Amino acid sequence: MKKQEKQKDIIFIFCPKCKGRSEKCRDCSKIGLGAFWNEVFLYCEFKITKQIIRLRFLQKLFNFLINLFAGIIGLAGLISLSWWIWQNNGINQWNIFLFWDFQHELLFIFWISVLADMFLVYKLWGSKFKILLKHKIKQNKIKSMPNNWNELKKHKKINIAEAFNKDVIKIIETSFWTANKLKHDYISTTHLFFALLKNKKVSSFFFRLNVDRQKLIDKIKNSLIKIEEETEKTAAGHLSASADRCPAAVSSSVKQVFILAYINACKSGQAEMRSLNLILPIVKQDKNLLEILYDLEIDENKIINTIKWFEIDNILLEDYKIYQKSAKLKPGTTMDRAYTAISTPVLDSISYDLTLMAKQGRLEFCVNRDKEIQEIFQVLESERCGALLTGSVGTGKRAIINGIARLMVREKVPKFLKDKRLIELDAARLISGADAVMAEERLLVIIDEINKAGNIILFIENIENIVGISSGQEQSLELSEVLTGAINRKELYCLATVEAQNYVRYIEGKPLGNAMSIIKIQEPNINQAIQMIESKINRFENKYQIYFSYNSIEQAVQLSSKYINDKYLPEKAINILEATAVRLSGQRLQNAQKYMCSKNDIAETISKITGIPLSDITDIESEKLLNLEKYIHKRMINQNEAVNMVSDSLRRARAALNSGKRPIANFLFLGPTGVGKTELAKTVAEVYFGNENYMIRLDMSEYQHADSIEKMIGSAGGIKGQLTEAVRKQPFSLILLDEFEKSHPDILNLFLQVMDDGRLTDGQGNTINFTNSIIIATSNAGALYIQEQIANNHGLNIDMQKLKQTLINEHLNKIMRPELINRFDGVIVFKPLTIENIRVITKLMLKKIVKALEAKGIGMKMEEQGIYKLAQEGYDPKFGARPLRRLLQDKIANQIAKKILSKELARRDIVIINEIGGVDIEKAREL
Repeated sequence: MKKQEKQKDIIFIFCPKCKGRSEKCRDCSKIGLGAFWNEVFLYCEFKITKQIIRLRFLQKLFNFLINLFAGIIGLAGLISLSWWIWQNNGINQWNIFLFWDFQHELLFIFWISVLADMFLVYKLWGSKFKILLKHKIKQNKIKSMPNNWNELKKHKKINIAEAFNKDVIKIIETSFWTANKLKHDYISTTHLFFALLKNKKVSSFFFRLNVDRQKLIDKIKNSLIKIEEETEKTAAGHLSASADRCPAAVSSSVKQVFILAYINACKSGQAEMRSLNLILPIVKQDKNLLEILYDLEIDENKIINTIKWFEIDNILLEDYKIYQKSAKLKPGTTMDRAYTAISTPVLDSISYDLTLMAKQGRLEFCVNRDKEIQEIFQVLESERCGALLTGSVGTGKRAIINGIARLMVREKVPKFLKDKRLIELDAARLISGADAVMAEERLLVIIDEINKAGNIILFIENIENIVGISSGQEQSLELSEVLTGAINRKELYCLATVEAQNYVRYIEGKPLGNAMSIIKIQEPNINQAIQMIESKINRFENKYQIYFSYNSIEQAVQLSSKYINDKYLPEKAINILEATAVRLSGQRLQNAQKYMCSKNDIAETISKITGIPLSDITDIESEKLLNLEKYIHKRMINQNEAVNMVSDSLRRARAALNSGKRPIANFLFLGPTGVGKTELAKTVAEVYFGNENYMIRLDMSEYQHADSIEKMIGSAGGIKGQLTEAVRKQPFSLILLDEFEKSHPDILNLFLQVMDDGRLTDGQGNTINFTNSIIIATSNAGALYIQEQIANNHGLNIDMQKLKQTLINEHLNKIMRPELINRFDGVIVFKPLTIENIRVITKLMLKKIVKALEAKGIGMKMEEQGIYKLAQEGYDPKFGARPLRRLLQDKIANQIAKKILSKELARRDIVIINEIGGVDIEKAREL
């Protein structure tokens, strides 16, 4: 029997006798534990004692001395040869190979040194291939699980310790000394992680994560100090209870870490197990370490992507070396290696040789597009000779073509593409300075040259540029039809790109579209985009002398994905990173070291572009968010329920507690005219968004007909929708839908989708994001009923909850579907205004006049009795504050305007609102 633990697709098997301990256990032949992966049993047998560490050190020292001695002999031989040649200047130098005819001690030393040199070459070259991970990745299917350890002999086994590189061995030795120093009798994952932190690569890893390394080390030290005996047994996992333990033995959990790290190295295509391969398995095995990293704002996803960043850097370096070696075999001219190609002078004059540019290292690497590249190869190997890449701008269509060019240089392409050139035809140069007839002739000549050369793959970027160009004669062809004919006749291989919108407009259903296979290039997901950017970020760092932390890259991808909706990943995130680098490089001190770009720097850049407050919440903003009701009530009188519900929604959104898949808030404001529905919307726009201009206001009475949908969302013919275009340009805004109940039922159905999914597709097929918007719909539905209730109760003691339920059941359900009503986060009935409310509103309205007068150097005083008089005259329970606005305009604003124009009111004078609500003037003293 055996004990098993399953981690995803990895099955760990423990010896039932030693529980994974393995020392002195004959049942498992000192293996202890292992795991089946791809039909192979992996185990770790790595002996670690003080004597073995010292012996390994002596072995390294001995090898170093041997290599040094061989190097000295080689150098002595070279000096001897040079001296012999100088002494025998008149003798044919090739006689050196007939050294037996020249019995000279210098030649003897030289040929002895040749043996030493051969020994050195063998040592250095052989060390590269001492252990390579050649574990092929197959499906994880084990034909039959063994019932006991004896049956393991039938299965292929690999000791993963042979794959450890020097760094990993040093880390294990350091963890051993740490455990011994603390008098622990096992090496746990905590010891291993502590030793990892002393490795340069791992230090760079946490530097990229912007982690305070010393703070992390202190936390790990505390964990080591707090380890108790029972904790040791649990951490070691399946350790034997016998008293004769070897000091500082490798625990079973650490062995599991090594096996998982080996598998990660195999999946990454590495030649050896490296220090970074250990980080993720350790964190997964040790929950305490994971919590420590959580405290430092590091989660598992960040670890995976940062490891991928370092793997990409290693791959780029290794690829560069391999690429330089392979590129030497690639012809640097138009000729192939067999010297059978024919020159293409016309094509060369209006094209670019991408394989030559790749050979010169001028093309960037392509990351995470293996699937699309394989699709292109499959298309070209099939009956069709053309592949058309369609996708939105910025999704990486051109990067895929560059990636193919690099693969062609390295000869990592199907056989039919080897020894070929990838040539980009410049469509602009094809048609520039020529009429349609000449352009057609040029294209025919180019096709003929490609066909005769036999070693060219043609690439045309934005192929829609040649669609619709013809000589205009009765029997003339479009340029695209000329190319289509050549592709159909298999005279050339052609790759091309086209924007998704232009494909639908110019190519879909046309002969060119039918001749080429369509390969859709989708926008990468968040992790793919991060890894794509990681492969390019060194260019920005070198150019602007700025370091980018992983958090800054992740922030750029996530925030641009969420808040910039008219562009696509990875391009829009790259643009944000470059804009941030430009800004920070200008702020950097001349004598300072490279600046580390943080996620707040990225947030600040996106905030400047979109106007959305995205940086960390400051103390001032925190105080404002906690007291939103207070700030709103500076402009908004009464309506506490409405203000409270809106404030709670804004706090949730700013603290990032909402789902992110719906608008920030959806509200329906019910009530008669003049009670503050629109005013509250304006106040929210000013308080939360910073300005009333961040409000998109639509009068829904203009959308009462079925054809109003086109007016709202636009059409395929190019007409922009009033709502969709406004939100696309200003996604961070408040959308006010006045008199919502008057819109057509089809319009109401549109908002059913918006409020539920937070997105809407416009007439041109673009997805518009509403997740950063607040939607407030106002309605006068049931206004007559409300006014009757107010009249019957004289404006007092109205049960608002009962009134709200009656409005929904008897009035609102008649004009809106129940599912639409349920999409609102709150249906808010605005309370009728009392005379006291009107008095306060009078003061607020008069303050606006005060501000206007202050700009002219004129003061204003108001008598309380006069304010009350104005409030009484402007109070109407049925129409709220609307009559008051007209009253103040007629009685106050108009009178002041007349006095200013008649020069009766001048600078330094004071306007007085008297006891009867009239306007008096107090003249200033003459200077």
